[in-house]
Amino acid sequence: MKYVRDTSSIPLPPAATGKLPIIGHAHMLFLYFTNLPELIKLEADDCAKQGGITHFSFFNELYYLIFDSEDALTASNACLRRHYSYELAKGWMGNGIALASGDIWKRHRKLLTPAFSLPVINGFLDVFNSQSKKMASSMEPCVGKGSFDHIPYLTHNALETLCVGTFGIDTIDDTKFLQKYMESAHAMLEIVVDKVIKFWLQNYFIYRLTGLKKKEDEVLKNLHEMGDTVLQKKKATMKNEVLNNNAEFDITDTKHKTFLELLLKLSENGALTDTEIRGELNTIIATGFETTSNQLTYTLLLLGAHPEVQEKLYKELLEVLGPERDVEKDDVNKLVYTNAVLMESLRMFPSLSLLLRYVEKDVKLKNYTMRAGSYCIICPLASYEDKSWGAHPDQFRPERWLHGDFRHNKEFAAFGLGKRACIGRTYAMLSMKVTLAHFLRRYRVKGDISNLRMKYSLVTRPVSGHEISIERRI
Repeated sequence: MKYVRDTSSIPLPPAATGKLPIIGHAHMLFLYFTNLPELIKLEADDCAKQGGITHFSFFNELYYLIFDSEDALTASNACLRRHYSYELAKGWMGNGIALASGDIWKRHRKLLTPAFSLPVINGFLDVFNSQSKKMASSMEPCVGKGSFDHIPYLTHNALETLCVGTFGIDTIDDTKFLQKYMESAHAMLEIVVDKVIKFWLQNYFIYRLTGLKKKEDEVLKNLHEMGDTVLQKKKATMKNEVLNNNAEFDITDTKHKTFLELLLKLSENGALTDTEIRGELNTIIATGFETTSNQLTYTLLLLGAHPEVQEKLYKELLEVLGPERDVEKDDVNKLVYTNAVLMESLRMFPSLSLLLRYVEKDVKLKNYTMRAGSYCIICPLASYEDKSWGAHPDQFRPERWLHGDFRHNKEFAAFGLGKRACIGRTYAMLSMKVTLAHFLRRYRVKGDISNLRMKYSLVTRPVSGHEISIERRI
C-alpha cells in the first residue's frame, strides 16, 4: 500500500464565501454555470479583501484561490502540472505543450521555443499587414449600418493568419470548412467544461448514455480534419520548394523556421514522433486563433466605449505610421500607447481568466502552505478591489501602463505566469498591434460595454453585448 502523508494539520487560508457542509462551494458553480466570469469576479474580490488568498472546496477537492501577485508567481512556478480538466481535451490536442506535464512538457517547450523567437515573429510582419488590411476591407459592408457582431471577422482572420504565417501555407479558401472548425472548437471547449462541472459525466457509461460521447467523436473528427489539412498542405509546399530549388533543407538549422517547418524537421530528426507532431499542431491551432480574436473583440469594444482613448490611439498611429503605411519592425517599439491599450484590455478582460494547476507537493507561499494533492487557481481576471493597479482599478485607463511599476510580471498573467507562460505571447501581441493599426486608421468604432456577458469555456468568450458599429474615418 502506498503511504500518503496526512496534510490536514497544515492551516488553511480563509474560506471563500458561500461554503456549505459536504458539497462545499459546488452549488456556486452550478448557480453561475452560464455566467462563470461573474462568479470569478465575485470570488476574486472576496479573495482580495481577505489578503489575496482563500480556499474553497468542490465536494472533497480542495482548491486555493490566489489573487496576490507574489504568491501567484510562486505557485505558477512550483505547480507545473495542469488541473485534470485539461486531460479531458487530450483527444483533441494530445500531449501538446498546453496540456503536457513533466519531462514531456520540458522537452517540447525547449524544442519549440526557436519557432517563437523575435526574429521569426518579425518575419511575419508582411503577413500580419496583408491579413489585417484584408480583414478591415471585409468589414466595409458594415459601415454606417449600426451594430454588428465583429467576432466572425476576427476569428476568421486569426485562423487565416495562423495558416499563412505560423504554418507557412496558402490560405484555406473554403469558408465553410473554416466555419465548421471554429464551431467544432467552441463545441469541444464547452464539452470539456461540462464534464468538469457536471462531474457525473466523467463516468464513461453515463457520458455515453447522454449522447455526448457521440457528439464529442463527431467534433473531434472535424477538429482533426483541420490539422490533417494543414499538415498535408505544408508537406506539399515544402516538397515543391525542394524540387524547385534543387536543394534540401538543412534540418539542423531550426533557428528561423516557421512553427510547422520546425515541427516537420524535428520529426525527420526523430526528436518528435508523428503523434507528437499532430498534438503540437492541433495545440497551436486551438490556442492560437481564438485567444487573439477574443482579445481584439474586447479591445475594440473598450475603444468604442471610450472615444477619448480611441482618439489618442489614432493620433499615435498617424504620428508613427502616417495614414496608410504598413507596420515595419522599427515601428513596433514606437507604438507605446497602442501597447498600453492592449495591456489594459488584457488586464480587464483576459481571454485566459483562470490558470488551474495541481499541487504535487507542499508549496510555501508568503503566509500559507498549499497542501500536496490539492489544486490551485490563479486568477488573472482583474478585481475592482485590487489597488495595486493604481487609481480606479475598475476603469479602463491605458495610462496606468505608461507610468505604473509592474515589474513583478503581473501584466503577463493573461498569458500565463512563470515557466508555463504562453510560448506565443510575442506573436499574439505583435499581430494584435498590427490589426489595430490598420483597423483604427480606417474606421471609427462605437460600442457599449455595459451589457457585455461572457461565458467561460477554458477561454472566456463574449456571448452578448459585445457588438460594435463602425464609420469610415476618411
